[in-house]
Amino acid sequence: MLDHTTLNDLRSREFGRSLRGYTTAEVDDFIEKLLYEAGELVDAVGTLTQQTRELQADREEIKKREEQLAATLVAAQATAEEWKGLAKKEGEQIVREAHLKAEEILQRAQRESDELLRQSRERFRAEEENRARLRLETEMTVSRLKGELASFGEAVSRWEQTASEMGGRTDEASKEIRY
Repeated sequence: MLDHTTLNDLRSREFGRSLRGYTTAEVDDFIEKLLYEAGELVDAVGTLTQQTRELQADREEIKKREEQLAATLVAAQATAEEWKGLAKKEGEQIVREAHLKAEEILQRAQRESDELLRQSRERFRAEEENRARLRLETEMTVSRLKGELASFGEAVSRWEQTASEMGGRTDEASKEIRY
């Protein structure tokens, strides 16, 4: 996996030198630009990975809350049944009050459950949008880098062709330079 340590290793990598090699400063500048962009991508991936972890943790928390709400609903239903039994003993008025209270608890729990589910769905959509945006940005960056590498390759080919065409003339020019 590409990370900042790998980028630092690449940054410190040295290559041998030859008489007909590339201009060191140009190569170093080009590599530095590539490493900078790769570093930006590593940072973006790290940020999105952290956001994904946080969203997953939030989702787990929401699931726990939903389970708690389900337990609350079960408890509320049990309480309602208990109240029914007491209501039979105490009369019709107490039964009506117990039903009203149980209904309020159920409605509140349902509203909370619906709200948590809505929030969970919103977070999931946002996570999916972030992933799609990251994919698009990554594809655009890779495409741009491929274009730059292709241009660089064409320039190298032209340079090699020019150097090969100048083959005999290079020896004469180097003699003139020595004298």
